[in-house]
Amino acid sequence: MNSLNGLKKAEAPEFFYTRLSGRMQNETEPVRKTSFLLRPALVTAVLSVVLVLNVISLIKTNEQPVNSNKPAGIEAFAEAYNMDGSSVYE
Repeated sequence: MNSLNGLKKAEAPEFFYTRLSGRMQNETEPVRKTSFLLRPALVTAVLSVVLVLNVISLIKTNEQPVNSNKPAGIEAFAEAYNMDGSSVYE
């Protein structure tokens, strides 16, 4: 019981409450740092470039001439890999 005789009220360091309230105000203020990559003008420009490239690639693939001299289907596959009716083991 004698250990309780020397008790004192706890004291905060100087300017503790001022610094604490300043930190709390900084945390409650919204942060308005938007990334450069998320700006609407940049996103619109990038999507427009991608759309234009897709349209150009579709036009170019449709302009390629169709070679009607080659057979279609399994015959074209066999010709591409030099496969004919004869077997290697015969």
